[in-house]
Amino acid sequence: MSFEDLPRDWAHRSLDDPVLTADILDLVVSDLDRAAGGVMVLLCQADGRLSQPVFVGEIGSPDVAMDVISFMAPNALDLPGVGGLVVALVRGSGAVTDLDRRVHQHTLEVCGRAGLALFGTFVVTRSDVVHLPVASDLRLERGVA
Repeated sequence: MSFEDLPRDWAHRSLDDPVLTADILDLVVSDLDRAAGGVMVLLCQADGRLSQPVFVGEIGSPDVAMDVISFMAPNALDLPGVGGLVVALVRGSGAVTDLDRRVHQHTLEVCGRAGLALFGTFVVTRSDVVHLPVASDLRLERGVA
C-alpha cells in the first residue's frame, strides 16, 4: 500500500496500524517539510483516528525535537477530542540513527507520564517512512511508560 491507494475509509481507521500510519504520514508530510526537517505530530482521537496533523519545522537538533515533544504531548490533552498522537521525525534523507531512538524513547516516556496514547513513532525521509517499534515485552498503557 502507499498513500496513492489508501483505503477509502482510512480517515475512520485507527492509527495503531503502523502500515496504514506510514502511508498516511507519506501523504501528509510534504516534500517541503522533508527538505526543511522537523517533527510531524498527528493529533488523534482516543480511538486512534486522525484529528489534525501539526508540523514544526526547521528543528536543528534532537534536543529541540525532544523539547517540542515535551511541550506538545501533555498540552495535546487540553485540546477537545485529542487522546493520543503519532510522532514522526522528518528529514530529507538518512537511515534511522541512535539519536532517533533516543527521541523515540523520550516520546514514550513523555506520553506515558502525560497519560496520552502513543500510536507510533516514525522517521520520515524523502525515500522512506520507517516505524520505530516498541520492545515486544513492553505494554504501553495510558499513564505508563
